[in-house]
Amino acid sequence: MKKIILLLLFIPLVLWGCSHDMNRRELDEISLIQVLGIDYSSEGYTLSGLYKSGGGTDSEAGGDSSSEEVVQGTGKTPYEAYEDLKHKHKKNLSIAHVGYLLIGEEAAKNGLNLCLDFLSRDETVKMELLIYVTRNSDALDFIKNGIEDKKTIQEDLEAISQKQQEFLTRNDNTLVSILNDMKRSHSSILIPYLLSEESGFLIEGYTVFDRLKLKDYLDRETSWGINFIKDIARSFPIYLDNGVGLSLSYSKAKLKSHLENNQIKVTIILDFETLIKEVNTNADIFSKEGLIFLTEEQNKYITKLLEKPVNYSLATGLDILQLARLVENQHHKKWKDFEENWPEYLYDVQYEFDVHSKVSKSFIMGNER
Repeated sequence: MKKIILLLLFIPLVLWGCSHDMNRRELDEISLIQVLGIDYSSEGYTLSGLYKSGGGTDSEAGGDSSSEEVVQGTGKTPYEAYEDLKHKHKKNLSIAHVGYLLIGEEAAKNGLNLCLDFLSRDETVKMELLIYVTRNSDALDFIKNGIEDKKTIQEDLEAISQKQQEFLTRNDNTLVSILNDMKRSHSSILIPYLLSEESGFLIEGYTVFDRLKLKDYLDRETSWGINFIKDIARSFPIYLDNGVGLSLSYSKAKLKSHLENNQIKVTIILDFETLIKEVNTNADIFSKEGLIFLTEEQNKYITKLLEKPVNYSLATGLDILQLARLVENQHHKKWKDFEENWPEYLYDVQYEFDVHSKVSKSFIMGNER
C-alpha cells in the first residue's frame, strides 16, 4: 500500500517537472509562420514568411502579439530560399502552422511544381493549408501592401476561407488536393486567385495552370460555371430580368461521357433548387404558371453559366473540366486511344445540357401595389 501511495505521489511530480516552463520557453524561441509567400524573378526565388511578433501566441514573451512581421529569404530554388530565410531570422522558424500559401504571378508562370516540391516533402507542413495565386502581383508585395494598409493578413485570409465554405461544399485548393491534381497531366489545374480591395481580399475566379505553368485567369461567371459542373456549389444568387431574385438551396451535378469513333460526347446533368429571395413585380409569381415561368428562366440562367467554361475549353483546348479523368474512369479500355493526343480532341467535344430545377416558396409573399 505504501508503494502505491508513493507511486501516486511520484507521477504528478514527474509530470510537473517535465512540463514546467518548457512549452513557454519553446514558444519564446520559435517564430510560427502563418502565411508563406513564394515569388520568382531572374535572380531566383524569394520566400516571405508572415508571423506574429512578440513570441508567437505567448503573451508573456513581450511585445505586441497581434503585430504581423515579414521575414524574407532568397535562393536559386524555393528550398534554398527557405534555408536562407531561416538563417537570416533571429529565432528558429517553423512552417508547421502555415495555413495559407500565396504564389506570386511570376512564380506561378515559372512552374507550380517548383513552388510546391519542397513543401510536399516537409513532414511538418499541414496538408490542408490553402493555396492562392496573387494576380498581377508578387506575393511579397501583396503581403507588404496589406500590412501598410493596416490589414491583418491572416485574419483576412481566414475570412476568405470561411466565405469559400459558405458558397462551396469543399475547398479544392488545399495542398493535398493540388498535389493530387498535379498527377493528372492531361487536365488543367485550377487555383483561386486573390485581388486586394480596400476592405480586404477578394476571390474573383480561378487561375488556370497548363502543364503546371500559369496560363490564364478565368472571370467570375466562368469560374462559377466550373463550380456547378464540379458539383461543389452550395449557395449562389440568381437574378432574373423580371425583378425576381433567387438563391440556390440545393445542387447536384453529374457528367456522362459517350464515345463514338473518335468523337467525344459529354452530357452535363444538373438538378438544383432555389428559394425566392426578392420580388419586385406585380405579377403573381406564386401561381402555377408563375412558378413554371420562374423555373424555365432560372434553367436558362444556369445553362448560360454552364456554357461559359464549356466554350472556354472548346476555344482553348484546355481541360479545365477534367474530362480526361471522366473519360478514363467511364471508358477505361478506350481511353488509351485518346490519351496520346488528348488536347486535340478537346476542340471537338460535343456537349449537351440536361438541367432541371425547382422553385421553393419562401417567407416573402410578394409585393402588393
